[in-house]
Amino acid sequence: MIAKIIINSNVLSNNVALIISFLAISLGYLLGSIPPAYILGKLLHGVDIRQQGSGNVGGANAGRLFGKKVFIMVALFDIFKGTIAVFIATLIVPGNTASSGLFSSPELFYALTGFMAIVGHCYSMLLGFSGGKGAATTAGVVLAFDPIIFVILLSSWLITVGTTRFTSLGNLVAVSLLPFTFNFLQDYEEYTLLGWLILVLIFWKHRENIVRLINGEERKFGNKEKIQSNVDDQK
Repeated sequence: MIAKIIINSNVLSNNVALIISFLAISLGYLLGSIPPAYILGKLLHGVDIRQQGSGNVGGANAGRLFGKKVFIMVALFDIFKGTIAVFIATLIVPGNTASSGLFSSPELFYALTGFMAIVGHCYSMLLGFSGGKGAATTAGVVLAFDPIIFVILLSSWLITVGTTRFTSLGNLVAVSLLPFTFNFLQDYEEYTLLGWLILVLIFWKHRENIVRLINGEERKFGNKEKIQSNVDDQK
C-alpha cells in the first residue's frame, strides 16, 4: 500500500513537472513572438513593416525606415525578451526540478526554452508564423547564459558591421562563433548543442541575405529608406 502511494506520488510529481516545463517553454516561445518592430511601425507610422524596406520584422529594417531611436528600442526589446525567457525558466523550474526525468539536466531545459524564444521571434504566431531573423533575440539568450560570450559575439558583430556596414554579415559572423565559444567557455554540452541549433536556424533565416551578399545587392546599415504609402494599392 505504501509502495503504491509512493509510485502514484512520483507519477503525479512527474506529471506536474511535465506541465510546468511545457508552460515554461511555451512562455519562451510567446515572449519571442512579440514583434516590437511591427508594433512600433503600426503605432508610430501606421504601416506594416513587412511591406516596407526589406520586409524584415527586425531592428535593422526598422532603423532604416523609422530612424535610430526606433532601431534602439526594437533592438533592446528583441534582446531582452530572449534574456527574460531564460531567466523566467530558471525561476519556474529550478535545477533540481528540471532533472527529474523530463530532461537529462536543467541546462538542457534552459537551452530549449531559450531556443524556443528565438523560434518565436523568427516564426511569430502573432504574425502568421512569420517574423525576424533572430539575431537580437539570440544575443539576449546568450546574455542570460554567459555575459562573456555575449561580449565576444557583440564585439565581432560591431567589428564586422563597422567595417562592412552589412548587419546580415555581422549576424552570420557572430552566430558562427557561438557553438565554439560555448564549447570552450562553458562546461555544458547542452549549450554547445544550443549553439549549433541556433547557427542552423539563423543561417536558414538569412539565406536570402547570403544570396544578396554574394551578388552585391545587400542593403547596408545606416542607409535610410522611405516609407511607402498605399503599398497594398500598388500591388
